[in-house]
Amino acid sequence: MKLKGYILAAVAAATYGTNPAFAVPLYADGMNPNTVLFFRYLLGLPILASMLLLRGHSLKISRGELMPLGVLGILMGISSLTLFQSYNYMNSGIASTLLFVYPVMVAVLMTFFFHERFRATTALCLVIMTGGLVLLLRAPEGMEVSGTGVVLVMLSSLTYAIYLVMTNVSVQPSAIAGKP
Repeated sequence: MKLKGYILAAVAAATYGTNPAFAVPLYADGMNPNTVLFFRYLLGLPILASMLLLRGHSLKISRGELMPLGVLGILMGISSLTLFQSYNYMNSGIASTLLFVYPVMVAVLMTFFFHERFRATTALCLVIMTGGLVLLLRAPEGMEVSGTGVVLVMLSSLTYAIYLVMTNVSVQPSAIAGKP
């Protein structure tokens, strides 16, 4: 079961990396990040809802779940919008690569706000990941990395990191195990 999770995570990361391949040509045809994201989520929501229903999950939410879900939705919306907006200021490949600073942010947030122990293996993984980012971030000759684009991507990374932390600390262990 763990292997299946790793495979699905890898597939999800790889497909997420295709965002610029679809967004940038749409921008060239006159669409803007708001419109692209509107249609992306409009098409994605029925697919996600169908998957949940086919697995026997209810789409009903309680009154107490409205506020946390609203906050999570706003965070995801800000993260998506700032990333897609950054494509207007810098190379989309560089922007999408920079986004992957979010694991560092998650580790820092979990350490400082939730007192999660910072392990040597976590530090090693973060160093390797940061090294990989540095190697990937060499802009092609003649191409500049925009300050505005970097700020937008960092905001996207931060809001996504907060989203992940909130999801991590709000999920009950019994829910993960599939127990009611």
